Amino acid sequence: MGIDIKVFLIVFLVITCLCLFIGLPLLLFFIKKRNDHVAFVKVNSIALKNLVELNRRYKFYEVSKNYDLSHTYDNDVFYGTVSPEDYLIYNLQFNRYNVSKEILGVSNNVIKLTEYKKEVKAISSFGKYESEVGKLNIEYLLKIERKLFNSKILKPTTVFAINVSLAYAKMSGEVCSKKSGVFTGGRINQLIDMLNNQDRGFYCDRGIWDAICRVERAKVSNKMRFSIYQRDGYRCRMCGRRFKMENLEIDHIKPIAKGGKTTYDNLQTLCRRCNKLKGDSY
Repeated sequence: MGIDIKVFLIVFLVITCLCLFIGLPLLLFFIKKRNDHVAFVKVNSIALKNLVELNRRYKFYEVSKNYDLSHTYDNDVFYGTVSPEDYLIYNLQFNRYNVSKEILGVSNNVIKLTEYKKEVKAISSFGKYESEVGKLNIEYLLKIERKLFNSKILKPTTVFAINVSLAYAKMSGEVCSKKSGVFTGGRINQLIDMLNNQDRGFYCDRGIWDAICRVERAKVSNKMRFSIYQRDGYRCRMCGRRFKMENLEIDHIKPIAKGGKTTYDNLQTLCRRCNKLKGDSY
């Protein structure tokens, strides 16, 4: 048994030495060969130089930031009420001008890309070099030239899209449900047009206003709700009576319908009766 192990070790060492003395030089030879061919193409390829010059002339629009949206609700009722499009509309209130600029820039990319592709096709004639090939392998040169050429072709953004992801999670952090939507430039522009359609500061499209109200109302998280109840001592701020939590509601002091926001200083505790009586009064 001991002899077998010795034989095995000897054979293993012999094979390892052969790999080192034969395989390593071969590997280095092929690496040098490839590097020589790559260097030649980079310096002498006419097609590659024409592409570099073409790329200097074309300035495509670059989208400045990621506009994707995400939010997690800890209230399943509000989560069920707000749709991904509602959430997009709400946020477009504040950045629609920048988003419009991005969509226009990407649309111009589509137009310019058509001309760019025509010019790329016109210069993609491979195998023409400024120096003699010499002993280099012409087929290998062509393979490398095509690969380098394709890697330098500009690939501008031609589709603008905003991904909206909403989730419902328990206060423990356990995610129970998810929903999402992808909105491209065409639909986003439609929503922006509806947002811009205002009369004395009010949105003319009722659907737009309803979406904004749903999102604003849903910003009252359970954590915020409990904090407001505790701040107000579980008492209705109108009648002054103390109630159990299940009989209390959160009220926007300045109603959402009149521009009120979901902030701690604009929220108060009301009992169900008083909240119904108050309505949208302010």
